[in-house]
Amino acid sequence: MRNLSFIFALLLSTHIFGQITIMSTTEQKPKYNNFVYDSLKNMSPEKYEDKYTYHHLIGQTLLYCGDPYSYRTSSDFKVGNYYRVDGILPDDTGKGLYHRLSLTNINTGYKGEEGDIFTDKYNYKWVVLGHFEKMKSLYMNKTFIYLGNKGFATYYDKENNLINLETDTVTRNIVTKTVWTCVDIQVKPRKKEDQMVIDERSPIILIFENHQYGRHYCYLEDKSGKPYKDIYEEMPLVCGKFQLKSYYDNVNALNIAEKNKRKVNLTRKYGASSAKLILQGKVRIGMTKNMCRDSWGEPEDINKSSGSFGLHEQWVYGTSSYLYFENGILTSIQN
Repeated sequence: MRNLSFIFALLLSTHIFGQITIMSTTEQKPKYNNFVYDSLKNMSPEKYEDKYTYHHLIGQTLLYCGDPYSYRTSSDFKVGNYYRVDGILPDDTGKGLYHRLSLTNINTGYKGEEGDIFTDKYNYKWVVLGHFEKMKSLYMNKTFIYLGNKGFATYYDKENNLINLETDTVTRNIVTKTVWTCVDIQVKPRKKEDQMVIDERSPIILIFENHQYGRHYCYLEDKSGKPYKDIYEEMPLVCGKFQLKSYYDNVNALNIAEKNKRKVNLTRKYGASSAKLILQGKVRIGMTKNMCRDSWGEPEDINKSSGSFGLHEQWVYGTSSYLYFENGILTSIQN
């Protein structure tokens, strides 16, 4: 009887927990399902099967912001509506349609197709919801230092400046190194009447507030649709003009620490008086070559000659600055 109970329990256990794996008969998932969406980018094509496409956006939600380039009087898409990317459609080369997207209006269920004639750029008229939320997490309620417009030539274009939120006009001559807070992030669809050059940047704007200047906004991307901070890696900038205060303070602290360390080392080597001049980038008659090198850096060229007077050297800096040494001591400065 005990053996029968054991066999019955074993059979019951096998029935409950035993599993047979059945080979799936469903279709293999397309390769693009393995793409990971990079929320640091908006409508940016990525490489897929030796060409750049939007496969990585399948499943993502997009906000339609209008098309200021279009000459059509009506559109299948409505500004402010959300659409889901269902798939990528084949190019229709006969009509000049490329990078076509299959989209569904999330609220109405309406299915439409995106595809422009002779263009594959959607960054200026669509915003990926995941990208927008990522930007909010990066910048909202953060404190920034205003450094002025850096590194780009189109300084006087409205879209590259700080724009007063109330008057929608550019504010000039803002004092640099003022402290601002990012109080909001919004989408501002571009329009021809904005008095701006319509370009490839996304419609995402950051709203900054300063107690003296009030609220201003600026575009997150430059005219080519790239974040400014990716262009100027040596000085990460937001909107081409702001730097995170924490980053700015950290760099300043490191610079100050490095300057203090250099001051101590130069004072130990040459004394306080010479160290002070070197830190100011100055030289004086009687300095050694090492002192001059620490002050002005390495010369571009050195011309040497020797005679009964000893060793003569001419150090060349640029096209109009020269140092002259006799036996290792600075005897003349031409600047």
